[in-house]
Amino acid sequence: NMSVMLCIGESESEYEANLAGAVCAVQLKKGLAGISKEDMSRVVIAYEPVWAIGTGKVATPEVAQSVHLKCRDILADMYDQETADATRILYGGSVTPESVDELMAQPDIDGALVGGASLDSEKFGRIINFKA
Repeated sequence: NMSVMLCIGESESEYEANLAGAVCAVQLKKGLAGISKEDMSRVVIAYEPVWAIGTGKVATPEVAQSVHLKCRDILADMYDQETADATRILYGGSVTPESVDELMAQPDIDGALVGGASLDSEKFGRIINFKA
């Protein structure tokens, strides 16, 4: 069985206009349209702000947490709380050794989708051994 990673995220202009949650909500609802509760066990969601991918810019832990919580609330509305709690929601916008601890300390961030930092063994080792 194939698993799916649904990536959602806003542009820099949407972020600056405080629209991250609203934009991601629309993307999440569209991306999961027609997906059954039973199939959700094979879906991982990744919040990847477009403006952060490969730029070295990272969403604040507070913004990332608020988007992740909004996603979890939407999942509870679409399916149920059990499905919402069981669905893994990752953060994936320029995760670095400097940002990983605070991001992983957030209650609704279940993991990290690491890009460029995974190419440097020292950086990646620090990321996978985060201290939340």
